[in-house]
This record gives sequence, structure tokens and C-alpha cells, in this order.
Amino acid sequence: MRPDSRDLQRSAAEQAALRRVATLVACGAPQPEIFEATVTEVGRLIPGTDAVLLRFHRDETVTVIGRWNRALGYQRAGIQRPVGTGTLARLIWDSRRPSRIPSYETVSGSLADVVRGWGWRTAVGAPVMVDAEVWGLTAVGSTTGETLPPGTEEQLAEFTELLAGAIAHGQIREELEQLAAALQRVAKLVAHDATPGEVFEAVVAEAAGLVGVGFTTMLRFEPDGATEVVATHDPPDGVVVGMRAVAEGDGATQRVWRTGRPARVDRLPGTSGTWPQLAAAHGFSSSAAAPIMVGDRLWGVLVAAGRGILPAHIEGKLGRFAELTGTAIASSQARAEVRSLNDEQAALLRVAELVAAGGPADAVFTAVAAEAQRLLHGQPVTLVRFEEDEALSVISRSGGPAPPGTRIAYAPDTLPERVRLTAAAVRVDDYSAQPDAGLARSFDMRAAVAAPIAVESKVWGMLTVTSADGPLAPGIEDRLQRFANLVGTAVSNAASRDQLIASRARVLSAADESRRRLQRDVHDGAQQRLVHTVIALKLARHALAADDVRTGIDHVQEALQHAQRATDELRDIVGGILPAALTRSGLPGGVESLLAGLRLPVEAHVDMPRLAVELETTAYFVVAEALTNVVKHAKAGRAWVRADVGAGVVRVEVGDDGVGGAHVGAGSGLTGLFDRVEACGGQLMVSSPPGHGTTIRAILPVGTE
Repeated sequence: MRPDSRDLQRSAAEQAALRRVATLVACGAPQPEIFEATVTEVGRLIPGTDAVLLRFHRDETVTVIGRWNRALGYQRAGIQRPVGTGTLARLIWDSRRPSRIPSYETVSGSLADVVRGWGWRTAVGAPVMVDAEVWGLTAVGSTTGETLPPGTEEQLAEFTELLAGAIAHGQIREELEQLAAALQRVAKLVAHDATPGEVFEAVVAEAAGLVGVGFTTMLRFEPDGATEVVATHDPPDGVVVGMRAVAEGDGATQRVWRTGRPARVDRLPGTSGTWPQLAAAHGFSSSAAAPIMVGDRLWGVLVAAGRGILPAHIEGKLGRFAELTGTAIASSQARAEVRSLNDEQAALLRVAELVAAGGPADAVFTAVAAEAQRLLHGQPVTLVRFEEDEALSVISRSGGPAPPGTRIAYAPDTLPERVRLTAAAVRVDDYSAQPDAGLARSFDMRAAVAAPIAVESKVWGMLTVTSADGPLAPGIEDRLQRFANLVGTAVSNAASRDQLIASRARVLSAADESRRRLQRDVHDGAQQRLVHTVIALKLARHALAADDVRTGIDHVQEALQHAQRATDELRDIVGGILPAALTRSGLPGGVESLLAGLRLPVEAHVDMPRLAVELETTAYFVVAEALTNVVKHAKAGRAWVRADVGAGVVRVEVGDDGVGGAHVGAGSGLTGLFDRVEACGGQLMVSSPPGHGTTIRAILPVGTE
């Protein structure tokens, strides 16, 4: 059967109309022009009808975008009405399929009234589907009451497919333009060295505008999946930057953490997790989230929450924006890290210069607290020293809660004790769960981080930064520790300086005392003997001049006796300064002379060649002082002396099996030994546990002559 010529004409007309619309779509014509062409072509194609294009809204209303009829041509309308019940719009909204209304006589509602006002008595419509959602519909209506021919639905569907493509293309183009503009604004902030916080705020504000949702927030992931709010836009009361949540639940955020892909939740009430429950408590019913990647790492998530069902594919829009903003966030953070590193290095250098200059320790403490507070964005900083009785004393502060001089006892398992026992930085994010929660409340502290101050391998104190608002930023421990290390160096330097000054004072005092003793010994002994010798000789001369030989001989004999005693006393004085045996035979001879008069059994092994006088003298006095202490205080049954040379050092050891408990302190002879050994660049070590004897070891560098 040959096709009817009228059918061929209709088909040709239809194809021509479709080509005209398709050409406009392909050329990227503006959407209003495509809408007008589509409605006009549809109206002309189907005889005896009007044509209309309607746009659906999520609140179940429709807007009449444009209408065509033969009398008036195409007109833009802009009328908005509820979808109503029983209307063609309702049928298509519910079924998402082409539909028809045989008669408008029984259809009620304001939209039906508008249609009847056009003179329509029957109508056929087809949905415009965009992204699997009903965007709108195209309809034709008859004013004659005649039933529209079969196949009208299919004809309309072909045009609505073209419309859907044009609308989708336009939406994509518009979205890309908006996306590019938003990214340009964010990039401009980064280029002008905005802070990361300012960049974060800009990102959430731009995201809110792109997806059309008010409450938008950015969360940063911790390594364990916990999250922290870093920026918000139009937040409800109680949602603030710095809030944290543990990694739990099945909300959109945790779905992103588990999958690394955008996610949405359309029913927040009943969804587990901190953020879904918080959002639901504030009246939000749905949320969408998209991952923010920095490099190849899941850095955070961009979240939008709505009080109704969120638009379709909103998670995809968020995802595209989040994907592109990851670079801006990385750049902003890198710039901030460089600035922060420069600031930190400058602050550390200023403090280090104070330490190197040997300034007062108090000045260093004050500078450390001030510089650390400035570097940590104004957070209060306190420097404390540990006492012997499980208490600490505040040494310095910059904004800290306790003034210098405050003494605070600390309990087990508190931050101070953990710092002291572990010699490592310690963090407390919530003081309400700590044993010293009451003390923390009195100082208005909610969180703290402390770094140990080590002096000679012992925890001397700690440097603490506190917060009255919530947990401190991650990574603050390392920055605080660098300042604490400078404090440790300053304390060590100050202690070394004090020890050096005290040592010099002791050396000078000992030298002065030696000179006075020598002067006294010479004056009271040998000098008096020599004076008597001179007097006796003068008397002998006078007697001999008077021919009194007997008296002269007696005076000469007396002079000889005084001279002999003076000689003996001078020998004793010189021997007290350096024994002759040491001068003649070195350390082995000196030790032998020391042991000659001792009644205590002493085992001696001295294998020592001749060395520089300073080394032999220092080693000799180490042995002499140690043996003197053994005899006076040790109550020992035996003792030993060992000395040898090897690997460029002299090693001297003196020990006993006595009562131990030797104390190195003011007035002790061991203090003088420390000074003498250190003056040679050596080390002196004393081990004297009570009840287990005493061992003194000296190591002296041989050096080169």
C-alpha cells in the first residue's frame, strides 16, 4: 500500500520543523529563541491548535514560558500557577510520560482556569526531561473540542527531546561560566596572599551560590577520619569554625571518607553520625557532600544541607567545584606554610640570638613566651619549671592564665606528669575529662598542648599553650617544641655560666688561701729560723772580735741549728706543694709516696709514662684527695688505685669498699677536684651509693705538647 500523500506531506513538514529547531540548537542560539521556535513550530505543525511551553518548579507550581496561536503568534507569558489536581501538568508531573486531557470541563483549579481562558477544550502534552528530572512540558490544545489525532504525543516528544538537549546544553554552559567565575574569584584571593581561612570562607560562599543552597560548610579530615569545621556559609546557631566530630555514622561526609566520591543523604533524621544529627536538630532534612583532594590526598569535604529535598545532581555540582578548588586550597596552604615557616624561623632566630649572647635567663624566658604567642596567633603561652615535690612553678607567661611565681601541685595522669614522665609533647583537647578538670575551669582552660624543656637529659620544665575556646590546631606540638628546646639551651648555658663563675671563684679563693698558707708557713717557720740564724751569727762575730772564742763558738753552733731547722721546714713546705717523688718519678712515684704512710691496705696499679706536668699534677691530686676522703670518711677495709693511658686520654680510678654516700657540694674537697679536672678539659665522675663504697673516676685528655 502506497503511503497517503497527506501523510507524506505531514511527515515532510514535521521533519522540516524539527530541522529548523535542531539547527538553532546546534548553533547555540539563546534559550528564549529556541523556546519561541519550538512552540511556534509545534503550533503550526498540528492544525487547529494552540501550543504552549511550561516550566515546573520544586514547589509544585508551573510557569507559562510562552504560548503560540494563529491569531496572535508567539507571546511570552510568565504566568505562574499551582500544578493543581487533574490537570495535564499534574498528569505529566506524576507519570513523567506524555499525557492527554479529553475535556477541561471537569478540571478545577487556577491553572485549569487559565487554560480554559485560552479557549482550550482538550489538550495533549509531553514532558521535557533534563537530567532525568521533569523540567517542564510542551502541550497543544484544541479550541474546537475535536479530539487531537493519535500520534500527537510522539510528535511532541520529538520536539521536547530537542528542547531538553538545548536546555541541558545551556545549563552546562551556564554552570561552567558560573564555575569559572567562582574559581577566578577564589584564585584572585590566593594570588593576593589571602589567609587559608579567608580562602576557605570564599570557597563555601561560592559553592553556596553555585548550588543554590544557603548552609554550606567545609570540613577538614583528620588522619583517622575525624572532621573539623574550617569554614561555613549561612550556618545555623551553634555551628562554628573549629567544631570537631569523630569518624562515625552514615552521613554524606563519612560516605565521602569511605569512598572518596560525592554522596548525598535525602533523609537526615535517623541518619547516624554527629553532623547528620546536628543538621537534623536544626531543621535540615537532606545533605550532599563532595571530596576535596589536595595532591593525591583526601584533604576534606564540601557539604551543603537543605531544609527540603536538595536539587538533583547537586553532589555532582559540588564535586566539580570541589575538584577544581583543591588546587587553590593547596596553593593557599603552601603559601601560608611558607609564611609561617619564615615567621617561625625569624622568631626562633631572635630568641637564639638572646641565648647566644648569654643574656639573663629571665629575658630569654620572657622572649620565648612572647614570640611563641605571636607565632601561635595570640594563644596564651606559659613557661613552667618542675619542682622536686610534684609541683610546678610559673616562670614566665605571655597571656597565660597564671602569673609568674604561681605554684601549682599536679596529680597523677595529668598533662604535667605525662610531659615529665614521657619527655614528649602532650595534647589535651578536652579538659572536662581530665583529672584536673576543676583546676582547668578555674583558669578558663578547655584545651592545651605542652612541650618538655630538657636540661642535661632531664625534664626541667615545659612550655604550654592553652585555649579557652576548644582544641588547638594540629601540628602545634612541633612548633612549640622548637621554642622549648631553646629554653633548655638557655637554662643549660646559664647553669654552665654559673658553674664556671663559681669554679673560677673557688679556684681564685683556693689560690689565695694557698698563698696565705704558704706565706704563714714560711713566715712562722723558716723565716723565723733564718732571722735567729742571722742574729746568732752577728753575736758570734762580736764575741770573736772581743777575743771571746768560747762564746763565739756557741753562737755559731746556735746559728747552725737554726739554719738546719729552716732548711728542713722549707723542704716540708716544698714537698707539700709538689712532692719530690712526683717531680722525680712522675705519677707512679707520687702515688708510691702517698701510700707510704697509709695504714689502710691499698692495691695500686699505675702504668703511666712521664706526661706533661699539668696532667701528672692533676692526676696526683685526684688520687691524693680521693685517698684522703677514704681515710677520713669511708670506714673502708681496703682501697685501690688504677691509672693508665690509652686512646688519647689518662684514666684514673680510686675506689673503696666503705660506707659510700659521698656528697659533692659546697665545702667538699671533691668540688675542688671537679674544678681542677674541668680546667684540664677532663671529666670527673663520682659513684657513691650508700653502703656500697665510693668510686672516683677521672678522664683527662692527653693532648699534644
